[in-house]
Amino acid sequence: MKIECGCHCIKCKSTDLESNRIGQIEKDGYFDMHHTCNQCNTHFDHLDGETFPNCEKCDFSN
Repeated sequence: MKIECGCHCIKCKSTDLESNRIGQIEKDGYFDMHHTCNQCNTHFDHLDGETFPNCEKCDFSN
């Protein structure tokens, strides 16, 4: 599921991101997301600050 997000890339600071919900929606409306930057191709979890060269949850490979 691709969604709009107001985040910035963890590496290059671009706002040109594709964002994917990777978890269930919690009772408070929160859900985990992974982002892929369309400028530098970095795939990351913004809250954890972790980058991923490959991600099965999002079907991403660098």
